[in-house]
Amino acid sequence: MKWPSYLAALEGPKPLGVYHEVVSGESVTAYDHSAHNMLVSYAYVVALAARTRERVSILDWGGGIGHYYPLSRAVVPGVEIDYHCKDVPVLCELGRELFPEASFYDDDSCLERRYDLVLVSGSLQYAVDWSATLGALARAAAPYLYVTRLPVAQRSESFVVVQRAYAYGYDTEYLGWVINRDKLLAAATGAGATLQREFLLSALFDAVGAPERPTEHRGFLFTTTKEGHGAPGPVA
Repeated sequence: MKWPSYLAALEGPKPLGVYHEVVSGESVTAYDHSAHNMLVSYAYVVALAARTRERVSILDWGGGIGHYYPLSRAVVPGVEIDYHCKDVPVLCELGRELFPEASFYDDDSCLERRYDLVLVSGSLQYAVDWSATLGALARAAAPYLYVTRLPVAQRSESFVVVQRAYAYGYDTEYLGWVINRDKLLAAATGAGATLQREFLLSALFDAVGAPERPTEHRGFLFTTTKEGHGAPGPVA
């Protein structure tokens, strides 16, 4: 039910209030105000990356089955999207079935080339060594790196929370970082990435016992130097 309704929600002139992570059994609509802010922010980023281009290459790191592929095509019509996605094997297998023209990776070989835009949406927080991962992603970006849907701490040091997403059809629990904003920007600078614009997102969660409550999410658009830098050391 989710996938057909997601594609339908992206069609035509409807609002971009489309969020694919709906509660199990519900359909995706185009009228989620929080999602509208998130997707319009992404539309700004991909339009910037595709400016004056007929073709734009995108690496969607942690991109699941490729939700951002039809979204990208919808927001920059007339631009060819050369879409690449990195995720776990089971999601890549389904992504290849849905989008045989795209490229899916279940290993780090996707980082052996560079892309006009590297998208990291709701995924950096699940990397054990997030700062080293950020460095590798920055080296693959030429020139845009967009890290978004990232839980950030403004006052406390980085910390880890347990997430339980049973209502959304994920029969599991998993750990995720809440990353100190200043440490994130320092790690990005060390990786040769310069902050171009910061994005406010309306997503919040409140983890019991966390040192900073509630936790907000933000997006960060960076540009990278041509040469890049070495991967930074661990930053927590």
